[in-house]
Order: sequence, then C-alpha cells, then structure tokens
Amino acid sequence: MEHCALDGFYSPAQRSRFWDAVNKRRSVRSYRNGPDVAQLSALNFAAVRLCLPGVRIEMGEMDPELLFRHLPIVGGISGTDRFAAIIADESVPRAALHAGISGEAFILEATSLGLGTCWVASFRRKELMLPLKEQEKALAITPIGISNEVNAGRKRKKLTEICVGDPAAWPLWAYHAAECVRQAPSAVNMQPWKLSYAGHTLMLLKGGMSASPLDMGIALLHMSLGLGETPHQIHWGEGKEIASLITEDEA
Repeated sequence: MEHCALDGFYSPAQRSRFWDAVNKRRSVRSYRNGPDVAQLSALNFAAVRLCLPGVRIEMGEMDPELLFRHLPIVGGISGTDRFAAIIADESVPRAALHAGISGEAFILEATSLGLGTCWVASFRRKELMLPLKEQEKALAITPIGISNEVNAGRKRKKLTEICVGDPAAWPLWAYHAAECVRQAPSAVNMQPWKLSYAGHTLMLLKGGMSASPLDMGIALLHMSLGLGETPHQIHWGEGKEIASLITEDEA
C-alpha cells in the first residue's frame, strides 16, 4: 500500500486546533469586513506550513463582484476583499487530493483565528490576479473575513447514510472519525463519500460520480482528525477506495 503524504504531516498542536475548529466552521458568504493585520500575518505564515506536495496557497486582494459568480439561491460573496487561492501543480501525483487536504487545513486554521471562509470552486479565473506556472491550476478559492451572518446550523446526512454497515457497532475511534467526516464541507453539500470499517481499518470511498478530488481530500483530513491522538497510519487506495486509515487500537 502506498503511503499517504498526510500521515504525520501536521503536528499535534495543529491537529488539535483543526479539531477544535471543525464544529465552528461554517460557509460564510456575507462579511462585515476583512481580517486584521495580525490575522493576515498568521494566515500568511500558516499558508506556507500547511501545504502538501504539489500545492500552494496564495492570499490576495480582490473585487468580489468581479471574482465570484452570483449563484441561484445562495447568492454572491460580499463584504471582504481578501481571499486565498488553493493552487495545484497537476504534474505532481495526487495534487488535487493534496489540495483538498491543505485547503481545508487552511480554512480550519482561519476558523481558529475567528475568521469566516467559504470553499468556492466556480469563479472567474481570468479575474484571479495571481501568477500561475504552466502546470498549475487554481482549483478553488475562499473569501476571508469577519462573518456578517447568524451562525445557523448545517444540514448534513445521517451518519448511517454515509457509512457501509452500522457505525454504532464500530469501535469508538472509527465512529468518531466517521462523525468528523460527516461535518466536512463538500460541493453543493452533496457529501459524496462512503465509509467502511473492517478489522483495524477505516476506508474512505467515493460515494458517486460527483466526488471530486477536492471533496475527497477534505473528507480524508476530517477522517484523520476524528481520531484525535489515537496512533494511526494512512495509505492510499485504488479505484473507489481513496484511502485507508489503520490503527492497532480496537477500543
């Protein structure tokens, strides 16, 4: 089995911050203002440290009316001119999956700083004023700022809908990991993944044709965070199996 770059990449302190931010994170489209100088400094530092191979995160300024599309029902982005772009070098193996992991780590870091964010994959790329190398592509962007929205609840599938088998019969570590995946954001909130447990192994599977590498990378980070301090290894899978998380702890 091929080793996953996420395995052991983030420090215990980073993982603890990310875990604390999981239930606080919301997709924010309306902002009061952008981040302050201290928050920007912290995010610029984090952007360098959080990226897996083939990924970089670049922050910049924007006109939200030009960069973001107005979508039916959800509307546009307003109130901040700051954004971060999640960029993948498509010549690097699994760069898009790495981008989902790294981008979500950045968003959880922003959440821990009291900032709002929103994964956006549909935007006007010609308005993205960032230099890209020949094999690079901006896969997603997020606005960054102080939320101007009421912290509403999130609509999520039941845990049994994203699990193969009964998660209540799984060991506690696998149940917690699955619940953390349930909280993960995804395109149009489709939650396009499945989780399957056998022996010491929890597997992350594509749940349908809508499962993008970005979505699956986000889910994989959440699956790992859900284990807390439980020692584990992560290996890449093949086909519908994105990755397997293996632990010796059956408790």
